[in-house]
Amino acid sequence: MKRALFILVMVCVAASFAGRLEITNDTGNYSFFYVYISPSSAESWGDDMLGSSETISAGYSKSFRLNNGTYDIKIIDEDDDEYIFWNVDISGTLDLYVSLDDLGEQDWGSSTSVGSSGGGMAPVTIENDLGSWTIWYVYGDPSDSPWGDDRLGSDLLDPGETLTFYVPAGDYYDFKCVDEDDDVYTIWEVWVDEDGFYWSVDLSDMD
Repeated sequence: MKRALFILVMVCVAASFAGRLEITNDTGNYSFFYVYISPSSAESWGDDMLGSSETISAGYSKSFRLNNGTYDIKIIDEDDDEYIFWNVDISGTLDLYVSLDDLGEQDWGSSTSVGSSGGGMAPVTIENDLGSWTIWYVYGDPSDSPWGDDRLGSDLLDPGETLTFYVPAGDYYDFKCVDEDDDVYTIWEVWVDEDGFYWSVDLSDMD
């Protein structure tokens, strides 16, 4: 009986926290001292999610388990500079790479952003439709740029799972996935507007 109750509780917890936000510090030199995440409908930021002793150093990431929904996110670095993201939709896994270009405010629920980056943010969703093979690496970068960081970080994308990350809208992008057998799947020069892009990666996409 106790075991059945424990399993039921764990299933309920997993269901209630179906979303995951991973924040990666891509600023190069500045540690994040404070992270605030609150529902967009809330009137205040609430408590610092890092607590009193934790930071996110440059090049490192931290994950936060959340209910699926729309959130506002505020990050403050060691120089008291702020990176604010309004109306961020979290449904499943979302990787947020925060760079110096994100200083200021951005409204992800709008076609335009407020702040230094100057453009709207578009969701890119990658689905693993390979059947039996896990995707180990995901890349998505402007077509005129080299491949950047792995969008999965320390995670894997198992068959049937999806990964969502955001890129500046209004540009051409290349996307690449690498599976557990080092097979590569690439699509080139995809125009991504504010509606975003969805790619269900299957075996026919193999290079």
